[in-house]
Amino acid sequence: MNKPFHLRLKQEYLPLFIYLTFLASFFGSTLAYPRLSYLFLYRIFLGFLFVLICIDIILNRVEVKRFLNFSSYFLVGWSAYSLLSFLWAQDIKSALRDQVFLTVNIVVILIFMYYSNYIRWNVLENIILFSYVVNILVGYWEIITDRHLWTSKIPLYNLHRTPSTFFANPNDFATYLVLYLPFILNFIVREKLLTLKKIVALTVTLLSVPLLILTTSRANYIGFVLALIVYFLLINNSERREYLKHAFVIFLFLIVLIGFKLDFGFLSKIGGMIATQLSSLSDFSTSSLTSNVRRELLIVYGLSFLYDYLFLGVGAGNSRVLMEKVRQYTVNVELHNWFLDVLVCYGLIVFALYVIWIFYVIYKLLHVKGSNNKLKLPAVSTIASLAAFGISSISSSKMIEMRIMWFLFALALFIITSPQEDKGEPEN
Repeated sequence: MNKPFHLRLKQEYLPLFIYLTFLASFFGSTLAYPRLSYLFLYRIFLGFLFVLICIDIILNRVEVKRFLNFSSYFLVGWSAYSLLSFLWAQDIKSALRDQVFLTVNIVVILIFMYYSNYIRWNVLENIILFSYVVNILVGYWEIITDRHLWTSKIPLYNLHRTPSTFFANPNDFATYLVLYLPFILNFIVREKLLTLKKIVALTVTLLSVPLLILTTSRANYIGFVLALIVYFLLINNSERREYLKHAFVIFLFLIVLIGFKLDFGFLSKIGGMIATQLSSLSDFSTSSLTSNVRRELLIVYGLSFLYDYLFLGVGAGNSRVLMEKVRQYTVNVELHNWFLDVLVCYGLIVFALYVIWIFYVIYKLLHVKGSNNKLKLPAVSTIASLAAFGISSISSSKMIEMRIMWFLFALALFIITSPQEDKGEPEN
């Protein structure tokens, strides 16, 4: 017997477009016709998804109780405060731009929370693995050919053999590698037999390390190590043994490469690059206006503008407008620090609630990790990613536009709210 349309809509059509939107998010504006770069596949799927949700609301109504929690209150309140900040924002156009990004991404998070009963985790993690593999392949294609996708800004930076894949710059790509690596590790520690997925996960994990190093993203070096440590500490003993076993295999493989010099000098170059990047962390030379000094000035000027606005925030998207006034000193106008961007644009109250919300999400994920829920291991991965996020998020210049960050929070709320029992609704 065929299900009525209103049930098929919620159980089949909506989840399908959620999966398609999630998949397209990892490839961004690359999946677009260059002359219509603003209309890429992610936005098309997202538009169809919004239409289906409107139809679902009309046919099935809204289950209000699914929205009554701290996460939804905070996210909706954040968007509302952002809109309120238009009253004192200097540049309405910039404010409107950031308001659109913020609201759309918050709606995506709420969609994952609201429809968690109808989304399957195994589909989501297969999408994550597939997109990770494609990004790794494209990254090595960039290194070998010294060519890049049409959306990459690498040529503008005059960089060579530096991967950025489907992202605008290497920092964004490095952030992606770090935030989603813990989900790839699940395929390694969970499956005892040497399945195809496990082999693929092992391979891309190994290959992701040289790519991460070649991005020269120092914050993500630290985030990478932090994610691995948190992941190792949270998994149970049997999974930890599996984790260590495969880590030892990878370590032996690297030793063989070094011992027989099969890397053609690649590892020695990487070693020198790491040493240079780590030493630059302590370089605060004002004579050459190093990256550290510029970041320091961005923080100082950002906080001074926040003070001028009585700690209420300078208004959505207006940090860039104000930083233009001191660009001669900072060179950059982006704050290059997501947490600082939230503080300066939206004020002290929103920033404090944002930090509390992140810890609230981690606390809820720890509850899932300690239960019999079959999403225990994904909860561990998400906590590891959120731990790395605190460091990695200072690498990219405009995190508000990075869908990978918002989808990380969407996955977190999905794990928290999904019972992972019987999917769907009864047909009667």
